[in-house]
Parts: sequence; C-alpha cells; structure tokens
Amino acid sequence: MEKKELELALKTHGENIEQKQAELKKLFEEKQAATEKVAKDALEAKAKELQTVIEAAKAERKAAQDQLDALETKLAKMEKSGIGESKSVTLNEAVKSLIESEDFKAAKKDGFRTKSVFEIKADTSDITGTVNMTAQNYSIGFAPDRALAFYPMLNQGFIGQNRNRVLWVEGAYTSNVGYVGEGTGQGTADTGTAVEKSRAMAKISAKLPLTAELLEDADYIASAFRMKMQEKALLFADGEFYTGDGSDGVNPNHIYGIVGQSTAFNPTTAGVLAAIATPNIGDLIDSCILQAELSEQKGLDTLWINPSDFFKMRYTKDANGQYLFVKGINGNYTINSLNVVRSSKVTADTLTIADSNKPQAWWKRNPEIKFSQMNGTDFVDDAYTAVLFLRAQCIVEAQDQTAIIHVASIATSLNDITKVTA
Repeated sequence: MEKKELELALKTHGENIEQKQAELKKLFEEKQAATEKVAKDALEAKAKELQTVIEAAKAERKAAQDQLDALETKLAKMEKSGIGESKSVTLNEAVKSLIESEDFKAAKKDGFRTKSVFEIKADTSDITGTVNMTAQNYSIGFAPDRALAFYPMLNQGFIGQNRNRVLWVEGAYTSNVGYVGEGTGQGTADTGTAVEKSRAMAKISAKLPLTAELLEDADYIASAFRMKMQEKALLFADGEFYTGDGSDGVNPNHIYGIVGQSTAFNPTTAGVLAAIATPNIGDLIDSCILQAELSEQKGLDTLWINPSDFFKMRYTKDANGQYLFVKGINGNYTINSLNVVRSSKVTADTLTIADSNKPQAWWKRNPEIKFSQMNGTDFVDDAYTAVLFLRAQCIVEAQDQTAIIHVASIATSLNDITKVTA
C-alpha cells in the first residue's frame, strides 16, 4: 500500500474500534440494569463476541501501523540519499542524485564491499527509441529439419576402448535327418559352417569457423550454430543408416544402409505374381510380409514410406470399406499391424518393410565437438574452428536380411501382382 492508503486504513480502524467500544459500554450498562439471569447471560455472551471483534480490529490497526512505520523509514532513507518520492525526476536526474548522495559516497569510499546495490525511482517517459524499448528473444530461428526416422528405432551397440570393428559370426547348417533301418546308422552326416565377419566403423565429420568477435559479442549465436552443427551431423548419420553406400569393395568405411542390406521384393518368390485382382497398397504390404514369412521371418513391425506416397494412399479402403491406414490415439499410423514411419529420406514410389530388431546401429564415438585455433590461419585471423566427429556403423547380418523387404517401385510392384483378366 501507498502511504496515503495506509493512513486512511489507520483512521478507518480507529473509528471502527471506537464504535465497537461504545457498543460494548452500552452492553455492560444493559447487563447491570437487567434483572433476569437469562437476559444477563445473553448480554454477557454478546459482550464477549464484541470484545473479540474489537481485539481483531486492534490487530489490523497494529499491522497497518507497522507497514506505515516501515514505509516512512524507507522514505526517510530515500530522502537522505537525495531521491524524493513525490518529485518526478528523469533517469539522468535520478542517477545524478544517487551519485551525489551520502549513502552512495560512503559505499564508494568503502569500495562497495558492504553495499553494491542501490535503488532509484525515475520517470522513464523520456526514454525513446527501438533499442531501449526492445526485449530480445535469444532463441535462433532455423528452417525446420526432418525428424530422425531410422537409427533411433534400431538396436544400439557401443564399441569400447581399443576396438574399432564390429565382429559377428554367420552360421549355416545342413541337416540330413531321416529314417534308418534297425541296426543301421545314418549314412549322410549333417554339415555346418561358421564364418567370422567384421566391419570397420565409418567416420563422419563437420567443421564450423567462428570469429572471435562473434564469440565475444554474441556467444548465444555461436552456441546455436554449434548445436545446429551437431543436429545436422546426426541427421546425416540417420539418413545414411537407411541409404548409406557402404560396401566391402568400394566404400568399406562408409555406413552400410538398411536398403543396401535388404531383400528386394519379388512377387514370384512370394507367390503372388499376377495373383490379385485390383490390388491396393495393403495387398502389396501383405505380399512383402508373405515373402518374409516364407523365409521364416515373422517379426516385421515397421514400414518406411515417403510422405507424398503416404498422402496419396492414406484414404485407401479394404473390401469392407475400412481404412487401411489406422490412426492411433498417439497420432501415429499403422497399416496391417506395421508402424508407419514417414520420412522425406525415403525415395518417392519406394518403401521398405522391416523387423526393426534386425538392423544394428553401432557407435564408437558419440557426436564430439572440439574447439580450437588449429585450423590454418585461425590464430593470425583471430578466429576459431569448431569441429565435430562421430563414428558409427549399421549391420544387418546375412540371416536377418530376409526380414527387410524393399520395394524399388510401388507402381511397378502393384502392376506385377495384378491379376490379368481375359
């Protein structure tokens, strides 16, 4: 409350107390004049109730008095410092008065060890201009990027110290189990082979030059650039997990993509060549699942598809008039029990269906940013370079590749499984 409000409150409390005390005095007089005990008891109860009200009013008056005392003390200090409450001063005048005040001079003499914060009041109506009147938003707006769509869904592995390759063993077993006669052993033995396979890690890097002035004058911008560099590196790695061109002969140190380690959809293998009248996207997906099941792969759970293809097929219905793509309560879609993942990294008119437990994402080094003046003439140019490195690899073992079916052309595959009518 302001000083005038507190003074008015004190006056109101005082008048209220005087009125209640007058009422209490009248009750005592009535009690003394009463002859019946019942009447005296009633008057006494009413007097006690009124006494309680008076005590509460006194407490409120005391609280208001304490606030007024504190305010007057504060105003006295401000007056001593050369800052008046009623006088409207500009910001320049207020600062000048503060500097000339005894309080400020004493603190300055003390080296501001015991007091370094001062309060001033000023009229800011004379402050104009867009800079002075602007509140800055320190977040940096960048163009939106696609969401991570591949490696977060895969099994993750990490390579420890003193290791730089992933090794696994692929086995093959031929059984010749069969009937034999009494007293006769099996003539043809089973055979088995186990072959060690290994793959080197792929190394990914990015660099960002930064001037010393940017770091000194707007470090929040430099920090945003570094974070964006890391995001872009992870997006690059994510895309390579799907379409990477790693190969044993040409690019052994690139990431081997899921598509490159998948099994191509083959309507003949699946037994659906020219077998379905007016097939739709659901029939094509079922055909891919069938091809995997014929290789005893029954855990397919993910469909990767281009957003444009999804949009064109989203309202496709089955023979019963039900939508094939079903939207869950979390906003995600499924089709034929597969989770639908839409990504612009998937080429239009293609799709991939997979058991997401089969591809393996391996990491040797998480995204690491280093910062120095070691790049060329950085030291002479008063500049710095931020560099990022990460090492990763994707592995789909040979026996698991039949659990990933890739359709190179949706249109062509739909035509291949269409039943030809005479």
